[in-house]
Amino acid sequence: MKRIYLEITDACNLNCPFCTYEKGHDFMPFDKIEDCIRQIRPFCNYVYLHILGEPLLHPDFDRILDLLDVNEMNLQLVTNGTLLNKHPDLLLHPCLRKLSISLHSTNNLDVSDDYFTTIDHLLEKERNTVIELRFYDSDSLKGKLKDYLNRLKERYPFEITSKKNSWRLKDNVYVYYEELFEWPKIGDPVINDTGTCHGGVDMLGITVDSRVTLCCLDPKAHNAIGSLEESSFADIISSPAYKKHVQEFKAHVISSPLCKRCSYRLRFR
Repeated sequence: MKRIYLEITDACNLNCPFCTYEKGHDFMPFDKIEDCIRQIRPFCNYVYLHILGEPLLHPDFDRILDLLDVNEMNLQLVTNGTLLNKHPDLLLHPCLRKLSISLHSTNNLDVSDDYFTTIDHLLEKERNTVIELRFYDSDSLKGKLKDYLNRLKERYPFEITSKKNSWRLKDNVYVYYEELFEWPKIGDPVINDTGTCHGGVDMLGITVDSRVTLCCLDPKAHNAIGSLEESSFADIISSPAYKKHVQEFKAHVISSPLCKRCSYRLRFR
């Protein structure tokens, strides 16, 4: 499995209009995180620390990084960036492979200049970690965020890369224009019942309450295939329910009610 999304918290300190789910208030206890890592390590060595939520809010965040390092796991960290100044040595941590900062989270907020100063400092630090600055459609940017993107364009060459919508600013630093997507919901209209997805095939999610789901866009765990409170991870991915979903995706059959309503999977042909 290429990666697993471990939701260490569903809480967030922002209220972004593109995130249509209500903010939660739960934090996965450290001992539960430790158990999750122990169980998934034989099957995957690449983890993300979110489904919903801002991972840097977790009170044991630094301990979690050390836990990943001890277990020789790689981390891609996605954050809104507002708490990065509380972790000045983050880029030096050996488990961190990529830091993705969702700057578009601040498009409708009056953030302080310190927010952008912190990011500027990160870009100038020596490191092996890749930094990706994420924006949605640049035409919709406004205020300080629009000004910041313009300053980046003045300072860096913005070299086009082989990755769609991605530009290289300097070694290991990229700007990426993400495509806006809608979070799927059970109440949405059905799109179709054919197609495929990487969910379950290349990745799985573990929600803050320890349910294992097929998808990183499934915070309510509609596609749960088990719970680590009741079964081991090894047993869950050996179960008929999991194997059925994988076989269906490979056959371009969509049976899950949530997946039938998901437009994100249309990117995978």
